[in-house]
Amino acid sequence: MERFEKYKLLKYWIQSFIAGVPFIVVGFRDDEGRLLRCKRFGTEEIRKIVKEKKYWQGGVCLAFADEVLCWLYGTVKDDQDYVLQFVPSANRIELLQSNSCPNLITSHVDQL
Repeated sequence: MERFEKYKLLKYWIQSFIAGVPFIVVGFRDDEGRLLRCKRFGTEEIRKIVKEKKYWQGGVCLAFADEVLCWLYGTVKDDQDYVLQFVPSANRIELLQSNSCPNLITSHVDQL
């Protein structure tokens, strides 16, 4: 559960907070991928859970997201495709120019 609270809840929280989503539903699976149970988390509840355990701080996460988004806004050019990736060995984010947008993204946009 510690790994879930430290890492998964961070991703869920930042996405939900920025988008104004008040709660999320998380499914928990066994090692074979079968759904065991679901649990509803309020966005504010997530922040309180991790604050008590000192895993991460919402304000620090938001400040980091703001820095990354401002950097992207000032760096990327219209009509160009990029790949944003985290490089764990260097502990940094890289922005790479790409020849095309990944199929997953273009197919999703086409469905809209």
